Amino acid sequence: MNIRVGKFDLNNVKSETLVVGLFSGGKYGELINSLDRLTDGSLKRFLNKNLKFGKFLETSHFHISSKNHKNIEKLILIGMGEEKKLDNERLRNLGGVIGKQNAEVPSIAVYLPKETKLEDRVESLILGIDSGTFDPGHRKTEKVKNEKGKVESMEILTDGDLKKVADGVKLGQIIAQSVHKVREVVNLPANDATPEFMVSFAKKIAKDNNLQITVFSEQEVNKMGMGSMASVAKGSEEDLYFTILKYNGGGPKAKTLALVGKGITFDSGGISIKPSESMEWMKMDMAGAAAVLGAIEVIAKLKPKINVIAATPLTENLPSGKATKPGDIVKSYSGKTIEIINTDAEGRLVLADALTYVQKDLKADYIVDVATLTGASLIALGNFVTAIMGKPQEFVNQVMNAAENAGERMWQLPLFDEYREQLKSYIADIQNVGGRPAGTETAGKFLEEFVKEDSNWVHLDIAPTAWVESEKPYLAKGATGVPLATLVNLALNLAQSKK
Repeated sequence: MNIRVGKFDLNNVKSETLVVGLFSGGKYGELINSLDRLTDGSLKRFLNKNLKFGKFLETSHFHISSKNHKNIEKLILIGMGEEKKLDNERLRNLGGVIGKQNAEVPSIAVYLPKETKLEDRVESLILGIDSGTFDPGHRKTEKVKNEKGKVESMEILTDGDLKKVADGVKLGQIIAQSVHKVREVVNLPANDATPEFMVSFAKKIAKDNNLQITVFSEQEVNKMGMGSMASVAKGSEEDLYFTILKYNGGGPKAKTLALVGKGITFDSGGISIKPSESMEWMKMDMAGAAAVLGAIEVIAKLKPKINVIAATPLTENLPSGKATKPGDIVKSYSGKTIEIINTDAEGRLVLADALTYVQKDLKADYIVDVATLTGASLIALGNFVTAIMGKPQEFVNQVMNAAENAGERMWQLPLFDEYREQLKSYIADIQNVGGRPAGTETAGKFLEEFVKEDSNWVHLDIAPTAWVESEKPYLAKGATGVPLATLVNLALNLAQSKK
């Protein structure tokens, strides 16, 4: 989509449709007088009859006569709700509604009131606009005509800083391109998106963006002593792979951010097999790996002065005569032994060795692991908030600020020492589950066991947010691409940090 940024001036609007956002409360000011003249008075008559217009995502359409404007044919008012409630998640939803405007009017101009502070948050609006047009049905043999077509060109009109808005638009578009790609991959069935396919996906990203890539085979993973990671793959006919992509944008003395993504391309639970109901969702258990691969792709395009690693353990978790059994003990890459109580708690097993590797071998300064790790996080937070845990608090705050800027909601959960007590094993250093209570926290506490005491580390449990069953204006059913935008914003912020 071609997007132009300009100062708000009704006389210079070049698009056929003008979308104007209004907060609830009825304080519209001079803007309404100008728009009312375009509608020959019908706008004010409408607002006088609908004094509460402005509820979030409420819309109203007005025809514009050619004698009143040479370009604008339609005016769309869209409610923005209460000003104090407008966050970047809401801006994404607003963008989704805008992006789905009828294809018969392919050019749209958008103006949101100055109180929106668009120059600081236009990225979220653009992500919503682009995501709103995403079609997940690319495997259907008969394509149903989409009545809500794609906008071809757009004007973003603002009272703010034109350069900042233009920069935000560019960033939003670059991120959106990779988000679409990630969503397509996560939506793929597991018979297509195998570990080997994911390696090919990683290789293409590396080739297209001039990134270094290393791919460890299952044999190499075993030889290196990554027994925790290797144990998950034993029940599958598909080979295990561990991929490392590197972006060296900051030079040898720059800080390194490691993004570690869980890549279970299908999770049956292994011997601790899941119920059959909704097991088809488990094709998306590699959403963390897809997100970190998409993030490093965007980072490579933006070229911040920081070094970034994307590490993705890729395997299936299936039952067979060779599969790991409950009660088995494995030795991790860190040297610690793990008693496997539940083979369905496999994500933490592959992440444990990956976390050790990015610290021990790659000397990462900052680490963020991303995983669809626990159903407990969905129960705790619902399906619109990512659980975040980590240390120190300063780094957790940095990640949360990046998420807020990206319009991806997160909520911090604790890592109290008492949760470690639930993971005690009578026969090994640690067991891989801690029972039903605090399942998300004990999973995070397990991962912390494989992170150095002085590390800057954050764990993101995206089980609630990587997939949606109920559509939003900017999200079709299926994969969401969370938390790609957060990871990109974090890398950009760390690159600018003096610490």
